[in-house]
Amino acid sequence: MFLWGAYLSLWNLGAANENVDERAYIDAGWAYLHGDMTLNLEHPPTAKYLYGIAQLIGGQGLLSGRVLAGLCVLGTGIILWAWLRRELGGTLALIPTLLWFGLPRGNDDTIVRLDRFALLEPVMVLFLVAAAAAAWQWYRHDRWWWIALSGVLMGAAVTSKVSAAIFLVAFLVLAFVRRPVWRILRDVAIFVAALGGTFVALYSPVDMVAAITYMLEMQSEHNTVGHMVAVAGEVTASPPWWSNLWYMLVGMGAPALVLVGVGSVAALVVGRPSRLVLFLGTGLAGLLAFHLVGSNVALSHYYTAWFWLMCALAGIGVAALLAPGNRDRVTGVGRGVGVVALVLALGVSAGMTAYVANDRPRGAALVQEALALDPAIDGSILVAAMPGHQYGPYWADLAVTSLDELAVRDVRAIVIGDDARFQPDERITEFVDAHRAEIRIVQLDDAELIILDAPLRLTDGGETLAY
Repeated sequence: MFLWGAYLSLWNLGAANENVDERAYIDAGWAYLHGDMTLNLEHPPTAKYLYGIAQLIGGQGLLSGRVLAGLCVLGTGIILWAWLRRELGGTLALIPTLLWFGLPRGNDDTIVRLDRFALLEPVMVLFLVAAAAAAWQWYRHDRWWWIALSGVLMGAAVTSKVSAAIFLVAFLVLAFVRRPVWRILRDVAIFVAALGGTFVALYSPVDMVAAITYMLEMQSEHNTVGHMVAVAGEVTASPPWWSNLWYMLVGMGAPALVLVGVGSVAALVVGRPSRLVLFLGTGLAGLLAFHLVGSNVALSHYYTAWFWLMCALAGIGVAALLAPGNRDRVTGVGRGVGVVALVLALGVSAGMTAYVANDRPRGAALVQEALALDPAIDGSILVAAMPGHQYGPYWADLAVTSLDELAVRDVRAIVIGDDARFQPDERITEFVDAHRAEIRIVQLDDAELIILDAPLRLTDGGETLAY
């Protein structure tokens, strides 16, 4: 199971196009380790420290960051199994581990695993799962060092990405158990002290007060202004409350979402231990509430912050349906549902294996290769309906984004993307439609490349494109 998880997390990592946020985090991490603590202060620093260290070990650049993210995903799966095997048994605990490794969590049909990118979420989730597992050990064994360790790990999670703090609501489930009040107060104080000390220690290299002030100001402004996104075909800076659920449906796919839904219901009905289900369910509810109604910004990768909770709950539920000792609580129909769910999980996971094996550069990353194979004279590239972060890593120096530049740039190709937020100039689409029979058009996944044998120019006082 874990060798397969390592394959899904680490194989073929360099193939996919650069993600919009990766460069910001790995560059900041490299800068932090070389004394420049000024980059990307709108997010906490811990994940970026680790991306910097990864580059010191593996070489500067994107691949080292992605390897770190993959190791975080693998580590999360190992922790989930080690934690849950004490509650479910070693074999049944492989079910939530299977869901964690094998279910898709992307944002479209070309990116099926967001945690194969050097983002903040893989690091945050690793620390968050470890913190939750340590807190559960404290609940089970009543040893103060477990809650101290949980506080340290929670501090690392919060200083990787602030939204991890929402999971603190789940700790209330474990804090108020049947034990002397003085011990609860003592252990809560230990947890808070460990979290606070870790927070200060990890934040202090970047001038904690100034950095936190800047982060709060930036995130407040971001929340007020909004972020232009496309949700269910609509482009808006004020997405509806259900936007993250929409992204989750698109990114996971209906089969996987049905699977975790059925498994989660089973966890609530027959899952054991019930306090573990309550612990995880409270954390999931808190993160959902914050992202659905507490924040005005919805981005397609946010749901990966709570994806592990869905895998854990669904895995507990499916395990409960299949556990031999649950025959008194699970009917034959329930066991049948568990079998179908397990088969579905294996089928979806097989698709993930094929995806990793065949992952490759797409769209904008293929433009220059396609142009090199064409006999036309090289020149600049007019780009439309494609944000700069998509083509920037590959041919930013060739990009022309305004028709006004045609007078001084020798444009020999046009690239039209499919980003609904950036509609192409009507003169571009009219030109392509009018000359479709005589120009060479190459479809590169979600981008259309039009290759010209003569420079593109404006005519009729700037009203018409010609060549």
